[in-house]
Amino acid sequence: MIKKILIAVDGSKHSLKCVEYGASLAMGLGAKILLFHVVKPYNLPDSLRNFAKAEHMATIDADLLKKGAQYLLASALDIAHAAGVKDVTIEAEEGPIARTIVKRAESYKADMLVIGSRGMGDVEGMLRGGVSHRVEILSKCPVVVVK
Repeated sequence: MIKKILIAVDGSKHSLKCVEYGASLAMGLGAKILLFHVVKPYNLPDSLRNFAKAEHMATIDADLLKKGAQYLLASALDIAHAAGVKDVTIEAEEGPIARTIVKRAESYKADMLVIGSRGMGDVEGMLRGGVSHRVEILSKCPVVVVK
């Protein structure tokens, strides 16, 4: 029985499509949804942070990235609610993307994980196989990859 679904959200077209797909699955199954976004760790070396401060330059920090995550999760929440799902939670966490998604799915006791096939990945993703592929390999629960 599928009672809990974790849907990975990164703001890309594919991830928003997977929110629609995951929400329709949740509606049909009467499942709860966790919309989950991972903020990639962003650490400036102290020397660059000090230089930016001395030159009165703005820097991007983890707090700003987490605020941005809440904005994109709010959009995903709207999609889930529009599909009729009432029991939806949103969360953002910092860490290595694939491992953090899988770890959160385990702690949430997700019965299924839904992820987009292509997201906001970069060259590293092309070389290493992408986040969705790593999630498939690491996950202990079924993974639906939405194209």
